[in-house]
Amino acid sequence: MKGGSIMRKTRENGKIRNKKQIVLVTLLTLVMAFSLAGCGAASKYAAADTAAAVEAPQMNGSGAADMDYDVKEDAAYDEVAETADAADDGMTGGTDPGTSKAAQTSEKIIYTYNYSVETKQFDTFMDTVQKRINEYGGYLESSETNGNANLNITRYANMVIRIPADKMDQFLSMVKENSNVTYSGCSTENVTLSYVDLQSHIKSLKIEQETLMDLLERATKLEDVLTLQAQLTDVRYQLESYESQLRVYDNRIDYATLYLDINEVERETKVADKLSYGEEISQGLSDTFYSIGQGLRSFSIWLIVNLPLLLLWAVIIVVIVWIVRKVLKGHEKWQEKRREKKAQKRQQKKEQEQQKEQVTDDSAK
Repeated sequence: MKGGSIMRKTRENGKIRNKKQIVLVTLLTLVMAFSLAGCGAASKYAAADTAAAVEAPQMNGSGAADMDYDVKEDAAYDEVAETADAADDGMTGGTDPGTSKAAQTSEKIIYTYNYSVETKQFDTFMDTVQKRINEYGGYLESSETNGNANLNITRYANMVIRIPADKMDQFLSMVKENSNVTYSGCSTENVTLSYVDLQSHIKSLKIEQETLMDLLERATKLEDVLTLQAQLTDVRYQLESYESQLRVYDNRIDYATLYLDINEVERETKVADKLSYGEEISQGLSDTFYSIGQGLRSFSIWLIVNLPLLLLWAVIIVVIVWIVRKVLKGHEKWQEKRREKKAQKRQQKKEQEQQKEQVTDDSAK
């Protein structure tokens, strides 16, 4: 509709300016005719163009030339308008494209899977996954791995894997056989209508592009050439955009996507749809004993690893205690001596007072 509207507007503007253009063309033709007559000769191509340009007004007159120009121009513009209208009708009107074309096109479905797995052999499982990706003709879109086995830090990985849709079931079977699946999910998206709609847009735009290129080859006016080039640029931009969207759809349809989370564990989690009362108790006790065992194991490892440091601190503490006890004993001895001196002084003072009392009593007698 956009291309047809622009063509009609251009045609109306051309009609309005038509008379002025004919006058200019007539004057230009006369000048060229006099110039050619004065020179006496001209090239075959120039003579043919000049003769055609002069002959039209002489044969039909100004009114006839006007009519002939309008007819040719109207036919050209109507051709583009009809093409654009036909493209629009093919997308939005007429027969229902969703029913007619969808019936002729296979279902376009995008498959997306989400899996969380556990494994005791992290490196082996990662190598197997990469090997099967290459074997099935897929590719690894992204991957992130964390943890460090040398530092006893549990490792885990997040991967986005693209596998051909017809090979995904085999790949998932491999994942289930080589790991413990703790979560699995699948989502589908049917994009058939959108896919067919994109194809319809592309087909219509290609037809419009061919028509515009054909008109551009036949256009003689600068104004028409510029208008057609602008429309052709817009059509090519839309065509590239729709083709890019179609390529994205093709990639997502042809290659199913798997979001795979991989966790390294020492004890795999028991997965069941529903546990009985006894099974829940058994699994709970098993988990508790396992936790206790892991705690004791971790403590023993910590104790052995830090034993040299603990022994060093024990020696330092013993030395400090010995020093403190020595200091305390020395202080107690000093205090005891001090108390003995004070006791002796008090005893001497008491004896002196007794002697003075005795002397006083003797004097009184």
